[in-house]
Amino acid sequence: MISGFVDIDWLAEHQEDAVIIDVRDTGPFRRIGHIPTAVNIPYEEVRNPSGSLAGHLPDKDTFETIFSESGISPDDTVVAYDDAPGVYAARVLLTAQAFGHDGELYVLDGGFEAWSEKYDLESGEQTAARSDYTASEPGDPIVDRNAVENAVDDDDQILVDTRSRAEYESASIPGAVQVSWEDFIQDGQLCERSEIFSLLADRGITKDKKITLYCNTARRLSHTYSVLAELGYTDISVYEGSLTDWIREQDRGWSPLGLKEEVQSHRSFTGFVDDLGEDAIGRLKLVGMYHQKHRGYFMFRTKVPGGKLTAEQAKVIGEVADKYARAPEEHGGKAQNPEFGDGYLDITTRQGIQMHWVQMKDVPEIWDRYDDVGLTTLQSGGNSVRNVVTCPVSGLTSEESVDVHPTATDISDYFLGDERYANLPRKLKVSITGCHENCARGQIHDLTFLPAEKGAKFGFNVHIGGRLSDGPMKARNLDLFVQEEQIRDVVEATADMFIDHGSYLDTAVNRLGVLVDEWGIDEVRSEIVARCDFEINSSGDGLTEQYRGDHVGIHEQEDGNQYIGLNVPVGRMSGTDLTEIADIAAKYGNGEIRLSPAQNLIIPGVEPEKVDEVRQEPVIKKYSPDPGPFERGVIACTGKEYCTYGIINTKNRAARWARELDEWYEEEYEGEVNLDAVRAHLSGCSASCAHPQLADFGMRGEEIPTVNGSKPAVDLGLGGDLGRNQFVDWVAGSVPTADVPEIIKRMLTEYGKVSTGQSFSEWVEETSYQQLQQLVSGDDQPAPTMGKTKGGN
Repeated sequence: MISGFVDIDWLAEHQEDAVIIDVRDTGPFRRIGHIPTAVNIPYEEVRNPSGSLAGHLPDKDTFETIFSESGISPDDTVVAYDDAPGVYAARVLLTAQAFGHDGELYVLDGGFEAWSEKYDLESGEQTAARSDYTASEPGDPIVDRNAVENAVDDDDQILVDTRSRAEYESASIPGAVQVSWEDFIQDGQLCERSEIFSLLADRGITKDKKITLYCNTARRLSHTYSVLAELGYTDISVYEGSLTDWIREQDRGWSPLGLKEEVQSHRSFTGFVDDLGEDAIGRLKLVGMYHQKHRGYFMFRTKVPGGKLTAEQAKVIGEVADKYARAPEEHGGKAQNPEFGDGYLDITTRQGIQMHWVQMKDVPEIWDRYDDVGLTTLQSGGNSVRNVVTCPVSGLTSEESVDVHPTATDISDYFLGDERYANLPRKLKVSITGCHENCARGQIHDLTFLPAEKGAKFGFNVHIGGRLSDGPMKARNLDLFVQEEQIRDVVEATADMFIDHGSYLDTAVNRLGVLVDEWGIDEVRSEIVARCDFEINSSGDGLTEQYRGDHVGIHEQEDGNQYIGLNVPVGRMSGTDLTEIADIAAKYGNGEIRLSPAQNLIIPGVEPEKVDEVRQEPVIKKYSPDPGPFERGVIACTGKEYCTYGIINTKNRAARWARELDEWYEEEYEGEVNLDAVRAHLSGCSASCAHPQLADFGMRGEEIPTVNGSKPAVDLGLGGDLGRNQFVDWVAGSVPTADVPEIIKRMLTEYGKVSTGQSFSEWVEETSYQQLQQLVSGDDQPAPTMGKTKGGN
């Protein structure tokens, strides 16, 4: 069982007496080096997100095989380490304890970094004589939901939420206290034990109480468990269901309409929380209200099916942003954002619009204005059927088989306000494409409908299980061909299947694709077909011809008019700018505005002879339909500025990069390849909301420690191209953000020497991994790797 921590000097003295496990990825273990005699068991190998066991435990046979191949016996003393303060190492050890390991289990305090500063390393593989490890079925210290329910009402027990303070304040199990593993760490190692005792005592976590720990993915609670064991706490259990599992089981009545009524009746954040509790804040996502990092203020998201707005609706959204999306003076007021100022909004990659700094007291008035023009925020967030994505110029172009916007609206209306579909295990993202250019990015959605023909019939092939985030997966062909009028029923059947069979445990990684992984495509297909009351044929011949990244520029419509695709770098603009564009759309266009998945705006229905007049409008010049390649291709998520998960700031940084790189391209680039659009996507964390896996240059935020504190960095991926069905290759980790523009310049200068018509993605695929890393580092030394090989997703 876990006994706590040992330091590097203890390990150096007892190396021959213990099995040492390095839980880092195989790449760093082999290339950078490892503690002598250590065996490599990467953390991900003892984690099974697709399995049925709580906390992502592997099955018993898998665990036995892993430990047997590593030469470990059940009574061995084991010391595990990682390249962080022990969170991943602790998770591996807690897994071993759950499977009945008899020997002592220790986390190495300070991990790899502490050891490498004082002692020698080995490199290469470490082989071990195979053992015959026998495990028990998972048990102690894992407890089930009943134990947690008992703890809630028992004064002699205490529940400990080991997530971050921000997550805890958003929602927690009733009566739980919060303590994060980060509270125990200073300079990469455990704080003085007396300090930790004092901290725990302040939270009421004492040795005379039975302690139950929980988090979201069972990593953080594992570290806290190890710390408590180190300090002599003995009555410790872990609940490997998630907070969301608890909340959903406690209250199945998640009603978007009921939440809307609560907001309207309270009109006060304080009153709302006092009456309904902190837990209710998280539910507000179902009505488009995401509690941002600044207490009492919300990100406010508007649902726009297929990205289609009337000019009147767009004008109302712009006016709302200008009036209500403003920071208070204590958070900077008008000067709170040096790049964009105040009163702005963001176009999202799901064709919606969101804004920040909205207060609950103003939301009822905003909803009244929205109701007047047919707008809604219901189910724009939360674990519901989300905004349906379509081609942004659906119904306008000859490059399509059918205008699917009415179907997108029908799906949205059908599920709107229905509390059954507001309580899915996880969000359900749907896309429908009626054109031949895959504008709705079908491969990355939970459920997608792509145009097809079967015999003389037109319809849609169905794909399922796409996702990005930490474990990206392209949607798989479900081998179903449906008519347009059947799409809504298939979405409903899929949602019902997800409710009945999806996991309400661990919402960090339980998207629909996980169920597809577990069941297999044939079983999922059979389940969906059984829930439909009409015959469904096997898939037809797909009509998708190519992938179109954006709609920037002036383009012909089928009716002879033109649409103007405006470029909105990183999707952010002021409310007043949107209001002006709405007026222009009403005056010169067909009275509509379209939002694109590339975070841009489109003004359709402009007569050809009026286009030049429109282009002279100052706001149109600001969001020019003829941008430089970098401002055209840049996409960024919300980032650290507002998001509780964001590790680095994104919008401002990406906008500055794009301007700088466009100047470089105009003044210094001499390559033979003309660059129309360079897709640089920046996400503030691994959640990948900016779709970095699809970009030429995909980036996910992280921080790297320095002697002067941490500094922002990114994981860098290259060569994503949805048209080639290719995600980025993650070629380097811990790249300082300050280095990114120069890295992009070096890469494109080298790519610009190509004269064979290769796309950037093709060039990346044909360029050696070593050369790509050297271009990242800027010298002959490869950049820090992520422990993955070229071609990994």
